[in-house]
Amino acid sequence: MMTVMAIYGIASNFLMFWRHMSILDQALQAVIEKHCAETWNEIQQNITNHQEGENPNSEADNEKEFLFIENLIKIANQQLDLEWDKLMEEFGYHFIQECHNDVKYQRVLHSIGFTLSDFLINFDCLHDHLNCSKKFTNILPPSFICNVENPDSILLESYHQRHGWSYFTVGIVKAVAEVVFGQPVSIDVLEATTPHEDYKCQYYRIHYKNNSLRRASQAPSSSTSPKDLKILPATFCKAFPFHFIINRDMVLIQVGAGLVRFLPSELPDIDIFLGSTISYETRYFSDCLKMVSPKVEPTFDHILSYCNSRFTLETVSQLRGKAIQLRGQMIYASESDCILYVGSPCVSALEELKGRGLYLSDIPVHDATRDVILVGEQAKVQEDLVTRMQKVKAKLEQASKELRQEKTKNVDLLNTIFPKDIAMKLWKRKYPLEQLCRRVDNVTVLFSDIVGFTAICSTCEPFIVVEMLNRLYTKFDDLSAKLNVYKVETIGDAYVVAGGLEQKSNRHAHDVCYMSIGMLLVSQTEKSHDGQIIKMRIGIHTGSVVAGIVGYKMPRYCLFGNNVRLANKMEACSLAGRINVSPTTYKLVHSSNEFTFEKRTPDCLPKDFPTQAGDTCYFLNVGNQNNMLEDRQS
Repeated sequence: MMTVMAIYGIASNFLMFWRHMSILDQALQAVIEKHCAETWNEIQQNITNHQEGENPNSEADNEKEFLFIENLIKIANQQLDLEWDKLMEEFGYHFIQECHNDVKYQRVLHSIGFTLSDFLINFDCLHDHLNCSKKFTNILPPSFICNVENPDSILLESYHQRHGWSYFTVGIVKAVAEVVFGQPVSIDVLEATTPHEDYKCQYYRIHYKNNSLRRASQAPSSSTSPKDLKILPATFCKAFPFHFIINRDMVLIQVGAGLVRFLPSELPDIDIFLGSTISYETRYFSDCLKMVSPKVEPTFDHILSYCNSRFTLETVSQLRGKAIQLRGQMIYASESDCILYVGSPCVSALEELKGRGLYLSDIPVHDATRDVILVGEQAKVQEDLVTRMQKVKAKLEQASKELRQEKTKNVDLLNTIFPKDIAMKLWKRKYPLEQLCRRVDNVTVLFSDIVGFTAICSTCEPFIVVEMLNRLYTKFDDLSAKLNVYKVETIGDAYVVAGGLEQKSNRHAHDVCYMSIGMLLVSQTEKSHDGQIIKMRIGIHTGSVVAGIVGYKMPRYCLFGNNVRLANKMEACSLAGRINVSPTTYKLVHSSNEFTFEKRTPDCLPKDFPTQAGDTCYFLNVGNQNNMLEDRQS
């Protein structure tokens, strides 16, 4: 024997399309658990056949899904030995119970209406909350109209498209009365009519069993007769300028003071100030207005069946001025068997008012549309302000970006003129110029010049000399960057670099020696205007120096001290195409076996060079140093 939960578990595996209708799913489960037969093979087989057929998740034909649900209920009706009406009533009852068990739906149920009649009239909002319309787009939810007959009963009219679901409504109403209002009711199912082939109207009479359900249904203390009305129709037309009343023949019998301006000019005006019914010539609804939503035929019964929906209407195009749209509510007036429409223009800005021939004075003070327009104008001003602020922000961001780019350029420029640490101090302005002077120990200085440069300048055009020096010094600059030595300055044909000045290093003398070899190799690739290979003379010396910035308008980073002068003297004592190295530098590099030297006689030293016994200068041989230079650069 298959248990209730097992049967339902098999069914749930196939009813995938009920993911969007979990409340109905749970309601049907509750009915099955209450009335269960010993077998349910036929129900299971029907579900299996449906799964093997068309995909139930498909949204192509939602009508088939409702037919499938109805088919399951019919099979359950046969297998569970329950009458159809009883089964559908329990289905509707448990549907409300399951909604009430869910916290988010429970809040909605208790917020719909103060009385049972108010609840049923506004029950459509529950359909919106359940989002049934998203899945069943072509299935319109039922609509209810309540008429209080006497203090003990309500006449309920239910307009819906589904046939056979009348007692589902009975279960819903009973559950609402018990679960929401805490009191039971009895319901008589009356006759049903078919005003239209697309839907039917089912009548119910609801009997109260407790006064708590009819607090709002007590006999009024004042008269409801139109003759005793304390407001004239003309006053009503002014208070609600965009209303109208239609009878069952869809004839406009009363129009508000604002809407009347948009009626066809060829038709006689309604006497809105007297509020009298048109007797001399009828003015039909379709001649003046067209339905925008809901998508129903503009007939009295159709409008009545959807009176709980929001109606959007539009004046026909052959009217004075431009067409306007109205959004409002249809209210059935049972005392006159007419429908009252109370609406407001669909506008949200002053421009829309002007474009449709409306004015702010046309909208009554009590209408929220006036607030929407004014708030919209304020929002527009705020949006304009936000837009301007965004533009200013964009300009500021662009200016900030350009400022950062200029800052980067300035920093890069300072880094090319001064050592990086000095450049950063200058940029941050932390130190005055006189405090940037410093003594640096163990600096190797290189001086070089071009042999015969004076003769070259005297025999060719100046721009040729400039181009030659530019090509030569550009290659020297690249070489100094690769070998981590600092270019101090260029004066004419003199090119001065220093190692260990910008960054402390134990190999500053080695780096400068490699720099000198590279300079000689590069100079051999350049020729003067007369085709002669450029020859250079280089001198190197190591010692302590004083470094600082000189000048304000055109500042220069210069080296001072006796060791700088001695390095210059070492260059002067050198020969064309040779590198003259002082004894101090020689002692720092010769032990590494990276270079080969040619010893010179002691008299080749400058006369004022401080020497010890056996000290002399050396020529650094270029020889086979090209490969080592390439390795050093890489």
